[in-house]
Amino acid sequence: MFWLQILSQCNIYEAGQKKVVFKYMPEKVPTHNLVLCISLVQAADREEATSGWIRSEGDLFMNGAQPCLIQGAGVESVFSALEHYPTWTMEPASVALKEVLQLCTGWQALQRPADW
Repeated sequence: MFWLQILSQCNIYEAGQKKVVFKYMPEKVPTHNLVLCISLVQAADREEATSGWIRSEGDLFMNGAQPCLIQGAGVESVFSALEHYPTWTMEPASVALKEVLQLCTGWQALQRPADW
């Protein structure tokens, strides 16, 4: 178990100037809060940097968007949508879906404000 689990399914990520889609932000936590990932003989006041896991399934990355996903055993530990949502429908991510969403949601091509 990890602090953060993100399951991204059939999302459309389109890059602008910034290309990174997922950014991991390791955080130091006391080792006694980690679940069986740290040896039990370590001191409880020692801190380890850790971050959660992201699993991307069927996502579409456009215009140079870079997922920057970390691979490892933890990816498979990310929860399954079936555990929480026994039935649902999902449209596969595609350029056609992007166009339908833009048409039906009132999307406008507005210039974004500059980052601080």
